[in-house]
Amino acid sequence: MAKKKVVIEPLNEQGSIKYRHQKGVIRDNAIQALLHDPLFRQRIERKHKGKGSYQRKAKHVGKYFENPIIKFLATEIL
Repeated sequence: MAKKKVVIEPLNEQGSIKYRHQKGVIRDNAIQALLHDPLFRQRIERKHKGKGSYQRKAKHVGKYFENPIIKFLATEIL
């Protein structure tokens, strides 16, 4: 799995990174506009270890085993 490349913007005059928000023009309240931006959306962290980490769905469904009905139908047609 390839790692995602992170693009870091150059620093501005004050030495901080400038964030380009996606909410159009900010009119009244800049903090409220940034809070509704996708940067501060709620994220669900998935557990990797411990009690809640058990995955009920199989990881590789149908990758290694073929459905026997498909084999049967393919031989019947030929």
